Amino acid sequence: MSKPTEKPAFLGTYFERDAVLRLARWTRIVAWAILAVYLLQYGYDTFMTLLNSIRGGYPLDWYYLMFNLARPLQGVMLLVVLHILSSGLLILLDIEDNTRRAARNQ
Repeated sequence: MSKPTEKPAFLGTYFERDAVLRLARWTRIVAWAILAVYLLQYGYDTFMTLLNSIRGGYPLDWYYLMFNLARPLQGVMLLVVLHILSSGLLILLDIEDNTRRAARNQ
């Protein structure tokens, strides 16, 4: 009597699926929060600059206002980088799923 041969379980697990999905979700949430902080900081600085120039504290400095535009752009760049990292995690998770599926079908 011979036993039917069973395929061994694929043990090449690199990622815990739920943890990766949670990490990708939180990465995107943190990215938007960072952008919001950068935008709030820019809005506050611009408001205070305009308010001080209206009150007569010092003249309006357009160069300073344009220089401060770098802050929201930094926030946008961080948003893009974190979204790319989050997508990279999901791509790696898909690669693992495809590898598991291919190993099971052999």
